[in-house]
Order: sequence, then structure tokens, then C-alpha cells
Amino acid sequence: MRKNSMLYKGVLFEDSLDNYFSRESTSICQFLYFLCIDDIAKHVERTFYTNKSWHFKYSVSSMIKLFVVKCFRNLSYDKTISSLTEEEAILLSFYDENDHIKLPSGGTLHHFVKYRLGEEGVNEIMMLLGEKILKLSSAKEAKIDSTPLEASRYDKHADYNSHYECKMDKAHITMVGTYPVFMTHTKGVAGDSPELITHIEALKKMNADLDLYSADGGYDSFLNHSDIWYHLDAKPIISYASNAVIKKEGEEERINHWVNKKWRIGGDVHAPMENKLKFLYEIGRKEQVGMYLRNQNMRDEAFDEQYKKRAECEKIHGYIKGTVKFDIRRVRNQSRKLYSLLSFISYQLLVLTEMQNKVGDKNSFGRYF
Repeated sequence: MRKNSMLYKGVLFEDSLDNYFSRESTSICQFLYFLCIDDIAKHVERTFYTNKSWHFKYSVSSMIKLFVVKCFRNLSYDKTISSLTEEEAILLSFYDENDHIKLPSGGTLHHFVKYRLGEEGVNEIMMLLGEKILKLSSAKEAKIDSTPLEASRYDKHADYNSHYECKMDKAHITMVGTYPVFMTHTKGVAGDSPELITHIEALKKMNADLDLYSADGGYDSFLNHSDIWYHLDAKPIISYASNAVIKKEGEEERINHWVNKKWRIGGDVHAPMENKLKFLYEIGRKEQVGMYLRNQNMRDEAFDEQYKKRAECEKIHGYIKGTVKFDIRRVRNQSRKLYSLLSFISYQLLVLTEMQNKVGDKNSFGRYF
């Protein structure tokens, strides 16, 4: 368990998160005290701040942690500030060089997240957090699924989704193991499949090292199979319909036929199958590559066992919704994407705190207030 130290009023304090596990309840600020995001804070300072010193009145790391407190306690900006005790303010490092408590106003916190960061900044932080989570995780299996962000039944801006029987937007979330690493936000009746390529590109940018990438039948297309395999070097584990059939164009004989047909531009029928598939993908025959990959899944006796791991999605979605505000009720239409992403990265930051401190009981935040 990692130890943290803090110098306050000339006294050096050392502490470990391990000292709080036996308590029935602990402040979320005490938990966040053990979160280290100095590198992310420095990136935010370089990217979203000017050189004017007054922009650094409050530590960026402290402001990010303070927003996590807001999401966790589900309070307004002003009530979040007023809910902090002196001890919690110190834990979040809201004190000046003279060791005087110095808290921002609710308006300052609001300006920081909505105008200083905005969607662009929040997306960048999500990518950086995803990369940190991937480095700390040994999991090699990713999975994607969507979950409803419920709206009021009277909301004129939200779509009614007949499957979920409510008005809603959607969050599309990729997890590696049980850790959420990336999210996109869409309207409530948007299709799941078109979001996959954005998630693939994000994982590729994070340098994800994966063996499997699972998805339900809503993502079943030959193009999705080939995109996962080509860009992530991972096996696509995508549920297929009960009436799905082996596609002749995806058989080895037809693969060889098309590789040989394109010999003038580098097709080599004697190359390993992986090289032949990459060649076909790169000359535009992506669907044929996807047919081959799905044919292999349909013949693979281990496929059903591998697909079972995707079931963790709904459980983790439930944890997120039970921990932070993850709906769009009472959120203005133009701010819904931003606040959904903010809630998501707040949960990521909580998970990262657990990982950095090697907490055994994952995704468990019930003891904090």
C-alpha cells in the first residue's frame, strides 16, 4: 500500500489508505488524498491555461478532485464547497503558502469544468486516465456495451427508447477487465455499431495490449470484426445471430483466390494467413476479412466461454450509476454530453485511486461519504 506525505504548518504527516479500511465510513476527500494525478494536472495547465499567473490561483489537481467530490456527493457547485470541512479542504490541498484554508467559490469550480476544460479538455483527461488504467491493469480482455442515461419522462429533448421503455441518451463504454477506459455519448435511439470505430481508435491511441474485444449482437458486422482485428491485433468476440451461416467468401479458398488475383500489387498466396488478411484489408476487402474472422468464431468451441466475460458490463454500469450521477435528469440539453463525460471520468479517477493503492476490493465505494 502506497504512503502519502504532506507538510502542513511545519509538520510532516504520513498516511496510508490501508489505515481506513477498518472504518465503517470515511470521507471521499480522505480517499482522494491518495490519488496521484500530477502528470494529468500538468498537461491541463500546459494545454488549457495561459501563462498568466492568476490562472493558477488553485491547484489543477485539487480542482479535478473537487469535481469528483461534487459528482460523488451529487451536490450543486455551491453546496459542494459548503459541504467541505476544514480537514477535507486540507486533504484536497486547498491551502496557501501561509497554510491558510483557501477554497474556490462554486462559480469558480463551475467555470473550471465547463469553460476552462469543456468537452475537449474532459475528453483529453479521459484518454490520459484510460492510458494510466491500462498500464496498471494486467487484463487483456476488452468489452464494449451501451447503457441508458435516463431523462425525465417530460423531457422534450430526449429520445424515447422502446427497448428500455424510457426517454434517454446513451453512454457507450469500453472496459478492460472491470475498468472503464473510454466513453462516447449519443442520443437515445442511436445505433451501437457506428460507435465502435471511435472506441477502437481510442484504444489504439492508448497503446492497449489486448487479446480479445467482446461485444453483443448490436455490433455484429463484418467490418467491425475486421476493424478490431486489424487495428488492435485482438480477436473480435462478437455475438452472432442464431441463424447466422458460414460465409463462403470468408473461406480459405476464396481468401487465396483474391490474394492471387491481386498478385500484381503484392498479393502472395504462399504467405501466412495473417499476412494475406492484412493485405486484403489494406486493399479495401475489409468485409471479406470480417467474414473469415466470423467464420472462425462460429467454428471455435471456446467462443461461448470467451463471450461470457462480456456479462461484466452491466454489473460495472450499475456500479457507476450507484456511485456518481449518471443520468441526464435536470441537465440542460446543451450540457448533457459534457456532464455525462465528467461523471464518467470521476468514476475513472475513483478506480485509478484503488489501482494506485492496490486496493483488493475493486469498484467498492460504499464506505465513503
